[in-house]
Amino acid sequence: MSSSITKEAEPWVQPHTQALLRGMVQIILQHRTELYTLPSLCGVSNNHGDRIRKKTHHMLKQFCEFYPGSEGLVEEEIKNLNGMSRSGGGSPKKRKIKDEE
Repeated sequence: MSSSITKEAEPWVQPHTQALLRGMVQIILQHRTELYTLPSLCGVSNNHGDRIRKKTHHMLKQFCEFYPGSEGLVEEEIKNLNGMSRSGGGSPKKRKIKDEE
């Protein structure tokens, strides 16, 4: 047995549920491209995984609907993720430059 004093666990409240939901949504959205490599989804991964992306967003929204106060959470995290990639959080996009003659 350890000599440390055991502290009673904090009760689970709504902000904990919201934090857990947000974390789950963030992880799934950030690692969405890994879903494209699942062999069982090979037949629906056309258009650069657009169908999988749309289905993932739809399923996350449905999941969050079960928890009061989480309306708009998925859209907010998608916006945050898109904002990060546009503000330098992701890899920069290469642009073609035409040579002037």
